[in-house]
Amino acid sequence: MSSAELAPGAAAPGAGDEVPARPDPAGNKATARVLAVVAAFADGSPSLGVSELARRLGMTKSMVHRALATLLDEGYVVRDASGSRYQLGYRVLEFAGATGSAPELPELCAPYMREMYEITGETVTLAVRRGPVAVTVHGIEGRGPIARRVPIGRVVPLHVSAAARVILGHLDDAEVEEYLRDRVLEKVTPTTLGAADEVWEDVRTTRQQGYAFGLYDHAPSAFGVAFPVLDRVGRPYGSVTVSGPRDRLTPERLAGYLPALIAVADRLNRHSRLFRAPGKENGG
Repeated sequence: MSSAELAPGAAAPGAGDEVPARPDPAGNKATARVLAVVAAFADGSPSLGVSELARRLGMTKSMVHRALATLLDEGYVVRDASGSRYQLGYRVLEFAGATGSAPELPELCAPYMREMYEITGETVTLAVRRGPVAVTVHGIEGRGPIARRVPIGRVVPLHVSAAARVILGHLDDAEVEEYLRDRVLEKVTPTTLGAADEVWEDVRTTRQQGYAFGLYDHAPSAFGVAFPVLDRVGRPYGSVTVSGPRDRLTPERLAGYLPALIAVADRLNRHSRLFRAPGKENGG
């Protein structure tokens, strides 16, 4: 460009100056649609469906789907318990400095548990820590004539079952040491961890991979994998476990599901990390 082509009074760009790129109109429109979808939830609607959003915003369903997919990936919306409608995700609290109180854990985990169920068709359960034990508090029963029941109220020590061991593995070293010092390690099955060095090895493995597999250490007829539900400092609220009959949910079959399950667990933890889990003073 010559100086003669510049508007009067404008300086020619220097050799080191960068001429700003023109905005991409298509990108601007896509961004505007994403923002419009977020704003649609501001009227207090507990959940919205794709068709409802399309009518309200004057968009096609495919436009709404694309906007929701972006927001879902980033954690700003989540599917509700039905799996067919959407609601604001807890990540929106980042805009307010995450000063709100933590939601009820079953409410927070329900959409992600539903996704894990849809991926596998197997039983999905939620457990919380209560001192030295894990308690099952919520779940979705698997499909098929043979399925693991949801054992609401089941209590197991933290060294027994994937659901409990993944919680133990995400406690700090001092808490693990305290747990091991204060009790005899009860063996529920022949494969239950029964020595401190076995527990520490399992803790290290769990921390490294981020989840815990079943060891047939509580229910010999079942196999599964458990993921921690962590707060903003990495402290466990509890765990979400996918499990099924060992004849159907084999280690090989579970390995095929694992990448998708890890992705769901990661999105769950993006939300749960906005809050602080109870400490020892609250029985956590």
